[in-house]
Amino acid sequence: MIKAVVFDVDDTLYDQKAPFEAALAPILGLPSEVDLNTTFQAYRQQSHQAYAHVINGHWSEQEMAVKRLNTALLAQHLPTVDAQSALNFEEAYTAGLADIKLFPGLSTALDSLSQQYQLGILTNGNTQFQLAKVMQLQMHRWIDREAIVTSEEVGLAKPDPQIFTLMNRRLNLRASEVAYVGDCYSMDVRAAKQAGWQSFWFNHRDLEEPDGQWVPDQTVTDPLELQELLLALTTIPEA
Repeated sequence: MIKAVVFDVDDTLYDQKAPFEAALAPILGLPSEVDLNTTFQAYRQQSHQAYAHVINGHWSEQEMAVKRLNTALLAQHLPTVDAQSALNFEEAYTAGLADIKLFPGLSTALDSLSQQYQLGILTNGNTQFQLAKVMQLQMHRWIDREAIVTSEEVGLAKPDPQIFTLMNRRLNLRASEVAYVGDCYSMDVRAAKQAGWQSFWFNHRDLEEPDGQWVPDQTVTDPLELQELLLALTTIPEA
């Protein structure tokens, strides 16, 4: 029986693509209606790899900014940018993240969930940066600091199942008693399943399953479906 629901942060609790596009389109000189989805997805994938290079001392912050963005641009056959433009993008993107809001319906769902389940956050990234997003989203209304785990803080990162095991200890629950909500198949769905958790895939970007080995327990494709799924958990009678 599920006793806790744990959430990813980026593009799970809020729309990460909107501030990304708002920061990048002017730098590329593109009209706002151009869809940068391929670039956005490639940038997110590069972020996971680039962060590891910085932590290990292989890249400086500036090198990370340039290589991450240009690799993502090439994925959509867009022209690359110079170092200053990459840094300007990073500055604008970071500023945009200061105005993020929860996906519609999540606040209502969290109000109900918090009455019946332990809630937590498990996210990769810089602790200060991720906590700033958590505060902007007002997640402290439902989740205590002790139930927030970042990869920098604990020295482990998704998709390593050990970070999920560490979260088990934080919640004092067995793996089978925890469900994870995330948008990324490899980092969230597959990783959670490998750790013995249930997984709810918030696939609002309409991404394909890379393989069929690890099947999410539930898949939803828009914020309304996510709200309905989470509210449905609160109607399950306690054993």
